[in-house]
Amino acid sequence: MTEKSPAGRFSLTPEAGQGGLVLAMVISVVMLAALALTLVWLNIERTKLAYRVRTLQQEAAQSNDLNAKLGIEREHLLSPHELRKKAERMGLGPARPGQIRRMQESAAGEPSSESAPTWEQQTIQQEAGN
Repeated sequence: MTEKSPAGRFSLTPEAGQGGLVLAMVISVVMLAALALTLVWLNIERTKLAYRVRTLQQEAAQSNDLNAKLGIEREHLLSPHELRKKAERMGLGPARPGQIRRMQESAAGEPSSESAPTWEQQTIQQEAGN
């Protein structure tokens, strides 16, 4: 028997290299297919996200427009002219003398009833003045 040298085991003869070459080609093709499918999937997901971003931007723009319109409507409804018209429809008008009662605040920031005249006192003062 002849001894085989270590270099003989790894020879690149056509018989020995065919199995390894086929296996390498199969693995390469499978990896290439997996990479291609991954790229296609990523592109589909990117497109979906782009549509979603565009939809959310449109919703945000619509919300901003609605907010601006509501702000204008609020300012219109709170305008002195509109408030005066509403008050007239409800039978409200300027306060007559004696209808408004002012209270002085104490040092603690709370209304002080001691320094403010009572309703009866105001009525008496008004009748005495008339």
